[in-house]
Formats: sequence, structure tokens, C-alpha cells
Amino acid sequence: MRRVALGFALVAALVAPVFAAPALGQSFVGEWKATAVTPAGDVSETLTVVKTDTGYSITAKPAEPPPEGTPTAGPGTDIVVDGDKFSFKRTIAVPGGAIVLTYAGVVSGDTFTGTAELGGFQVPYNGVRVKRRD
Repeated sequence: MRRVALGFALVAALVAPVFAAPALGQSFVGEWKATAVTPAGDVSETLTVVKTDTGYSITAKPAEPPPEGTPTAGPGTDIVVDGDKFSFKRTIAVPGGAIVLTYAGVVSGDTFTGTAELGGFQVPYNGVRVKRRD
């Protein structure tokens, strides 16, 4: 009887990982202090990522108020969150048109690393979680 119980426990231990739920990636949802490292200096903002009924919403506020009249980027669009990977775009309205910023990165715990791209020019874009919003 003891051998049967031991055998059953061994089989259960070997089979359980096959039926276990897949591991989910790190959540991008929450509030982040995000920083783009540019040749002109670091640009930081508070990035807020929220899960909605239809996907995700991303808003950002500059860490320091920009000089008056400086154009600022709008909310996130084309938002993709796939496990621990994310990407999104933001648009800056400027005289004569719009500039699109493209962001992509990977979440690892309470940090993310990635890039921000503007017209083919990429800079590091990194963040530290300020608050979870799961």
C-alpha cells in the first residue's frame, strides 16, 4: 500500500507541470516613473497604465512642468501588452503636423527597460513602478 501511494505521488509530481496554468508575464498595469535618456538630457514622466474593458489606457504627466508653449505628447494609442512585453505610441501636435513617438519594452518585476523612438532615432526608455493597479 505504501508503494502504491509513493508511486502515485511520484506520477502526480511528474504530470502536474504539464497541466499547470502557463506563467503570465509581468504586468505593465500600474503607475511608473519613466525616463527617456536623450542626448539633451533625461526626460522623466509619470506614466499611468490601466486595464480597461476594451484593452488598456496609457496617460503621462511630465515630472517637471515643461516651459510654457512646449508641445506635449497625448495619451497612448496602438497599445499592445503581451505577457511581459509592451508597445504603444503617443502623438505630439506641432505646427504643420504631428510627431509620433513609438515606445517598446519589457517588464521585469517593478522595473521596465525599453526604447522610445522618434523618426528612426531610438533612446533608452526605462521605468520604475511607483504603484500597482492590478
